[in-house]
Amino acid sequence: MKYQGTSAARFAKKPDPNCNLALIFGDDEGVVGDTATSLIKSWQAAGPSNTITLDEDEVKRDPPILFDALEAQSLLGEATIIRIRTKGEKLFALIKEVLAIAQDTPDRIAARLVLLSGTLNTRSKMRTAFEAASNVAALHVFADSDADMSDLVRVFLDSHAVAIAPEALSFFVGGLPGHRSLANAEMQKLAIYAHGLGRALNVDDVRALCETNADESSRVAVLLALDGHPGAAQAEMDRVIDAGFSAIGLLRLFEMEASRMLAAQAMGANSAGMGMKLKPPVWKSDWPAFAARLKKWPTPRLMRLVERLHDMELMAKSPGGAGMADAATRVLFTSLYTAAAGATRG
Repeated sequence: MKYQGTSAARFAKKPDPNCNLALIFGDDEGVVGDTATSLIKSWQAAGPSNTITLDEDEVKRDPPILFDALEAQSLLGEATIIRIRTKGEKLFALIKEVLAIAQDTPDRIAARLVLLSGTLNTRSKMRTAFEAASNVAALHVFADSDADMSDLVRVFLDSHAVAIAPEALSFFVGGLPGHRSLANAEMQKLAIYAHGLGRALNVDDVRALCETNADESSRVAVLLALDGHPGAAQAEMDRVIDAGFSAIGLLRLFEMEASRMLAAQAMGANSAGMGMKLKPPVWKSDWPAFAARLKKWPTPRLMRLVERLHDMELMAKSPGGAGMADAATRVLFTSLYTAAAGATRG
C-alpha cells in the first residue's frame, strides 16, 4: 500500500494493525529516520517489544540473520521490531522473499520490519513491490518545506520552554533546506544554550551557535552568483567544494531563491514591507540587495532557470546521475554569475 507526504506521517503515528512490514524512503534521510522512529514508537505502544538494528551488508552476506529474526517467537511474548537502513535495490532479492512469505504464509512472520532508504524512483523494484503488496506499507516522505521546518523548530523549542524571535527563526530555518538530521542536532544546541537565558533567542545567537546550512557557504555562494559577483561567488563555491559539494543541496538553494523572486514579482513587491510577506520573508536589512537582484532576473529569465533546475534535479536523482549532476551544477553556477554580471553591466 502506498502512502505519501502527510498521509505517510499519519500512518507512522497510527499504523494499520495488520501491517508488519514497512518501507520508508525519501530524499531527506533525516525525515526518513524520524518517520521510522515514529512508526517504531507506535508499534512499541501496542505492547512489549524489542527493537534490533541489522546491518545491510551483514544481511546480504548472511540472509538467515534476517529470516531467523523475522520468524523467531519470543519466549517472553515480546514482539521483535527489526530496523534496516538500505540503499536502493541491494536487498531486493531477499525482501522479495520476505514479501512473498508475508502474502502466502503470514503466520511465519512473527516480527515487524522497517526498511529505511533514500530516493527510490517509480521504476524501483523495491518501491514497486511494497506499493503493490497487501498488508505492507510504502511510505514516501519528502524534505521539509520552510513552513514544515518552522513548525518543527517552534514545537521543539516550545517543548523546552525556549522562545525565539521571528527573524531568528526565519534565519535558522532559511539555512536548513532539506536537512532534517541537521535541524534536529542544531535544535538541541539552541535548547541547551537557551536554558535559563531569560530572553528570546535572536539572530546573533543562532549565527554564533549553529551551522544551520549543511554548508553555510552554499547559501552565500548562491546569492553571490545571482547578484553577479563572479570572484566572490567562485571563492564561496570553492569553499562549498572543500566542505563537501552537494549538487542536490545547491540546486535546491537556487530553486528556493528563484521561487521567492518569482513570488515577489507576481505580487509586485516593491518595498521592504512587502518583502516581509514572502516565504521566507525578506527582512528590512536584506531588502536593498534583494531588490537589486530582482532587477537582474525578470520573470521569463527566472522561469527558464527554474525549468533548468528541475531538469538537473531529475538528472541527479536518476540512476548513475549524481556524477553528471555535479559537473552540470558547477557549469550552471558559472553561467549564472556570468549572466548576472552581464545584467549588472547592462
